[in-house]
Amino acid sequence: MDSGLSARLERLFNRHGDGRAVCVAADHGYMSDVTPNVVNLRSIAEAVVRGGVDGILLSPGQAIRLASLFRGRDGPALIVRADWMNMPRLGGANVTNAVPQRHLFHQKVLTAEQALKLGATAITIYLFLGYDDRVEAAGIESCAHFASECRKAGLPCIMEPLAVGGHVNGTNIVDLLTLGARMCVELGANALKIPYTGDVDSFARLVSIAQVPVLVLGGERLNNDRDVLELFAEGLEANCVGCLMGRNVTNAPDPEKLIRQLGKIAHEGYSVDEAERGWKREQPADRKPGKELER
Repeated sequence: MDSGLSARLERLFNRHGDGRAVCVAADHGYMSDVTPNVVNLRSIAEAVVRGGVDGILLSPGQAIRLASLFRGRDGPALIVRADWMNMPRLGGANVTNAVPQRHLFHQKVLTAEQALKLGATAITIYLFLGYDDRVEAAGIESCAHFASECRKAGLPCIMEPLAVGGHVNGTNIVDLLTLGARMCVELGANALKIPYTGDVDSFARLVSIAQVPVLVLGGERLNNDRDVLELFAEGLEANCVGCLMGRNVTNAPDPEKLIRQLGKIAHEGYSVDEAERGWKREQPADRKPGKELER
């Protein structure tokens, strides 16, 4: 493996020596409406850094504005969103977005070399599934070009397959996400950012099929922070290597606290209850090594 690529993967996934990463996606500002978590991004980013976040996903512009947060050996990894889409604003006049759109558009906003000049440890890009053949073909072409650029630059490429089009329904979404995961790997993804499939067994199958590091995302804001912790714990049980969660962290009442709790689960083997308490139950002497702690 290229030494630059290897070093950047190590920075992202092995900051604690365990091959795991707790990351925050804060790249929403140029794809959806202006919301408090977008306006207050600096204070939120500073909070998750204090909480020990391993990486933060930003738009190119915010990567420049918040560059000071990533300096130094102990700073988090910078992940840059290298493409743009308008999916959050689709749906016509009845959607809640201030400026709704009717058709999906998806395009590149910077190259791998430009991302490196921003100080990126990795980039993320989308692959949309469930739309028509034209959209899927364009996505395949875009992902292939990004993967090629990233290989030449020694930059990890994290692909994000999303099953969101009109052909998606309750019976095929897990199969589409699993297919999307494998498609991204075949195109050259070094890692995946992907929605949780809803249960440990189906997500474990997806992770096994992917055969690259998988970061689970949180999707729409969950009811409370405990739901976020439980989703993450289930993802780890299914052998994902961490998370890249957005609104469930950036809209949380206390992002610093939530990141600290996620880190306890990822890096210190805490259960959800233990992470909420802030201390870990002593392991009985007769418990067999490697047996999972109570959840």
